[in-house]
Amino acid sequence: MRVQFTVSDVEWTKLEKLAKDAGYPDVPSYCKDTVLEDRTYGKLWQTVVDKISKMEKDNIFALRDLVATPPANLGVKLYEHQKELGIEVQKKDSLNSNTFKKI
Repeated sequence: MRVQFTVSDVEWTKLEKLAKDAGYPDVPSYCKDTVLEDRTYGKLWQTVVDKISKMEKDNIFALRDLVATPPANLGVKLYEHQKELGIEVQKKDSLNSNTFKKI
């Protein structure tokens, strides 16, 4: 199922700030967790951010090394936030998953 709603530019800016302040990588995951009163995606994302921040430079890893059985869209967010997280894509591993390097 899909749930959609329309917001103004001002509301979108507010949602972006709320999502960022709550530690979310994007507005849709923030909205979903907030509406369902389930903060699991936010917790997963915070775990990823925390583990990357504690890594040593040049460490190579896959998302599954940070979070057990991560949802696919978490991998998309990891890819989209490389610059902010201080990481870069390396190559696909034997499981066809992206590997990243802490820079």
